[in-house]
Amino acid sequence: MPKISFDWDGTGSTRKGKELIQSYLNKGFDVYIITARRSDSGIKFEGISADHIIATGSNKAKIEKIKELNIEIHYDNNKDVIDELGSIGKLF
Repeated sequence: MPKISFDWDGTGSTRKGKELIQSYLNKGFDVYIITARRSDSGIKFEGISADHIIATGSNKAKIEKIKELNIEIHYDNNKDVIDELGSIGKLF
């Protein structure tokens, strides 16, 4: 099952982002929310388990976590993060 991840603030938290997350869930993808926030408090999405919502505390740690989990596509509104991820990064 392919792994897809989304940043939360400005990406997954938006109407467009929520629709995109839901479309991947409907297709059976393994969806994660990986944020640079220090806490995952208040981040919830039906269909995504709590262990798939990860607060890393920094963009550097977020990038490392995405690579560690072998995420195949990551959506983010931060161009620097996308640039660091190369071909798996999708600017939102």
